[in-house]
Amino acid sequence: MSVLPWRFESYQGLGALQTGKILPLAYAIVDSENNKSWQWFFVQIKGTFGVREGMRIVSDRNESIFNATKVVYPEVPHCICMLHLWQNVKRTFKKHHKQLKDIFFALARAYTIKKFDYHMIEMCKIDPRVQPYLFKIGYERRSRAYSKVKSSMWNNKNRKSAMETFIELGEKYDKLLQENLIASEQMTVRPTTEQLYIVLEGVSQNIVCLEEGTCSCGKFQMDELPYPHAWAVLKNQQLTPG
Repeated sequence: MSVLPWRFESYQGLGALQTGKILPLAYAIVDSENNKSWQWFFVQIKGTFGVREGMRIVSDRNESIFNATKVVYPEVPHCICMLHLWQNVKRTFKKHHKQLKDIFFALARAYTIKKFDYHMIEMCKIDPRVQPYLFKIGYERRSRAYSKVKSSMWNNKNRKSAMETFIELGEKYDKLLQENLIASEQMTVRPTTEQLYIVLEGVSQNIVCLEEGTCSCGKFQMDELPYPHAWAVLKNQQLTPG
C-alpha cells in the first residue's frame, strides 16, 4: 500500500507569511502509486481546493504524478522539488557529488539566466554529464531564472498598498526586509521616468520599474519582496513603510 500526500506551500498572501511553513492538507491510502490512483487523488483535491491564483504543483519525478496533473491540472505549472532532484543527482554522479552540491543549489536559486549560465559552466567543469541530465528534466521546472511562476510572497492585488503600509510579517521575512533596507542605504537612485529608475550600487547599476514590479537583477519580480534595489527606489519616492 502507498500513501499519496498533498501539501500546500503557505506563501499565498501576507497572512500566510506568519508561518512560512508547508502545511499538510490531505493524504490517501491506495494500492500503489500509479496513473489511476494519482489521477483520482488530484480530482478530489481539485474538487475541494479548485484552481487558485499563483498555484503550482511541486513534486518528485514520479511519472504518474506528471501524467495525472497533465489531465487534472493542465493549466497549473508543475515544478520539481530541489531536494528530491539533488538526491537523484547525488546518486547518479557519486564521484563528484560533494563538489557539485553548492553549485547545484546556486544554479537553482539564480535569479537571472546570465547567473544561471555562469553556474552551469562551473558545474560542467566538474562533470559535463550533469548539464544534459538537467536539460532533459527541463530548466523551467527547477530553476528561478527559467521559472514561469513567481514565488507569490506578496499578494498581487495588495502589492501597492503593502508597500505603503507597515505590515507585521513573520519573523523571518521581517528580518529579511530590515536587512534589505540597511543594504539600500549605500545605493543612489536616478529617476529616468515616473516609473523607471537607475539604482547605482558601487560600479554596478540596476534598472527598477515600479509599475511592473521588476528589477534587472531579477529578484524583485521573482520573489515580489522589496530587495535593496527596490527599497532604494521606494525611499526615493517616499514610499517607505513606516
